[in-house]
Amino acid sequence: MDQKFVPIVLAGNDDNDLSILSEYAAFWKVPYTLRSQIDGKPIFFTSSPWKEIDTQDYRPVIISPTRIEGAREIARHFGLDVTFKETPVRLPISPGVSVSLQTRLYQFSGPDLEPVLKDGENILVNKILGSAVFILSVDLVSEYHRLMYGRMDENPNWRFRLLTRMPFSYRLIPSSIRNRFFKAKRSVTAFREELLGPIEFLRSLFLASLAIASKDPIPIIGFWRRGKSYALAVSHDVETQLGLEDGAGRLIEVEKELGIRSTWNLPTDRYPLSSQLVIALAQNGEVGGHDTKHDGRLFFAGITDKLDRVKRCRERLEFLSRRPVRGFRAPLLQHSRELVETLGKAGYEYDSSMPSWEPLSPTSLKPHGVGTVFPFLISGLVEIPVSMPQDHQLIRVGGLGVAAAVDQLLEVSRWIRKAGGACVLLVHPDYEFGQEEGRDEYLRLLTSFRSDPACDIMTLGEMARWWIYRQESYIDEEGMINTRSDENKNAIGELELELVMGYGLDGFKMEPPIGNSVMEMPKSSRLRS
Repeated sequence: MDQKFVPIVLAGNDDNDLSILSEYAAFWKVPYTLRSQIDGKPIFFTSSPWKEIDTQDYRPVIISPTRIEGAREIARHFGLDVTFKETPVRLPISPGVSVSLQTRLYQFSGPDLEPVLKDGENILVNKILGSAVFILSVDLVSEYHRLMYGRMDENPNWRFRLLTRMPFSYRLIPSSIRNRFFKAKRSVTAFREELLGPIEFLRSLFLASLAIASKDPIPIIGFWRRGKSYALAVSHDVETQLGLEDGAGRLIEVEKELGIRSTWNLPTDRYPLSSQLVIALAQNGEVGGHDTKHDGRLFFAGITDKLDRVKRCRERLEFLSRRPVRGFRAPLLQHSRELVETLGKAGYEYDSSMPSWEPLSPTSLKPHGVGTVFPFLISGLVEIPVSMPQDHQLIRVGGLGVAAAVDQLLEVSRWIRKAGGACVLLVHPDYEFGQEEGRDEYLRLLTSFRSDPACDIMTLGEMARWWIYRQESYIDEEGMINTRSDENKNAIGELELELVMGYGLDGFKMEPPIGNSVMEMPKSSRLRS
């Protein structure tokens, strides 16, 4: 017997609210529509309690407040009281794994409210008794905008501005002095889930509320290739000629032993590049751009100069490698929306300059990150966040030994694995892992991924191509996975359909679909996903 599918309708206060709610649905690949006319019994997910909501209606309605004004409007509409507080909140996603966030929690109260999802004493979702109306206590729209879009542009510290205005490269300053200059007030080795992936909390709350409100399965599409539950991309930023000619060979030796291909990001005008060496790196994975000079000044360049630098970098590397160059990573992980837009104009397909979380950004000299361990699309490019701490910060700034740094990397990776994200590793051949004494520890680090059959190992370019392909996929009216791209029809079998059967104390209850005909779909809904 076919499993039934509950149609989902999104609505919002304005186009901005609707756009962000659509991003939540598109992340999970939940089929949805923006039309209110739909066959069957839909779930309405909205950021506004419009007048037509009837608590006696049988159709489920989920309401997320937008700012304090929206929370007060919800309270007035349903005859409730509301206060708010700043607090950490946590949500289990699977046994022993949770996501968390520091947020403003809207505390609705009234005699007709029933808590249906709690974190200790904090209520995350209320239900109005005798109805199918669910009210979230977290502002999914504003918090997503704050954490994702509000962190894409860094604000450089005055000390960093001063350093880049010197008539010589900051690299001429001894590294011991630079490390003290950029020293964090707190330990750079302290990583917590609420820092690394707060957006994962918001995404999980969106899906959990759908699972709670629905009596039917919620279909989603898995993040990685069939049979894989998380991914790894190994990348190297080559800062010096010594790193290129000496350390890179040692890293490649370990990677070849394990059958791992990696991404090598090269600056084109900083040290001599031979076609032979660049081709060798490309043959062992792929080559990406790393600006023309590693001088920290790309961030401050005008739009014309930015475009010239990143375009010359790509064209030079393509000439040397005899291969297309699709990706870029800025020196010092400098990033901005303007830079991403410039990369698109210069012919790049992806960027990997934004950290999920850095306890010390060399540019802002503050903790910084975009708060997600998954790729995402921005200005037509795939952004692949650097989700794991850099070797340089752990060892040279944080003062860890190589073995302790590997332990820390593995600890961070364990949470990313369980969250189903992308472990993006940044290792410089110029530092300890590129030296002979670091070989065994580098082998230990990579073996932990290679020995795990659930790990989908790919280069950054392959990850970007896969994410675009998944982005173009959808669940069609026959209840099967399809794609909008004619180029990738043959790869549909690599995508995996999953059913969210419910949500409980241990997180999401997931099951594979039963039989060939997965579910009964509403035929006239013009669904997206």
